Amino acid sequence: MKILLLSCAFVLSSFWGSAQINGNQTSAPTFFAQCMVNVNNQTDLTTLENQLRAIPYVQVARVDIPTHRLFLITKDITSFTVTEFASWMGTYSSSYSCLQIGLQGVDPINPYPFTNCSEN
Repeated sequence: MKILLLSCAFVLSSFWGSAQINGNQTSAPTFFAQCMVNVNNQTDLTTLENQLRAIPYVQVARVDIPTHRLFLITKDITSFTVTEFASWMGTYSSSYSCLQIGLQGVDPINPYPFTNCSEN
């Protein structure tokens, strides 16, 4: 009886371990984006932050009101381009500069204040 119980426990633990490994292998990469938002109205900055948070592919969205810096982290996407970022910005798509997009955990994040950045 002990051998039967130990065998069942071994089979179940093996199945559970392989299910966890397979689940982790299908995750999409995570990207980050940061920029300066050229909007002076605090209400508009808050509206933009809420607009970005409502996008299902955004994991984190933060707009620092005093510095006008925007930072976001994506989820469940395989690529992230400047065009996609601009579309996420909606009516504020022409109101940002110093955009940096990179692979989270791989590409270095430029420190604030941004210097020598390209204007959009």
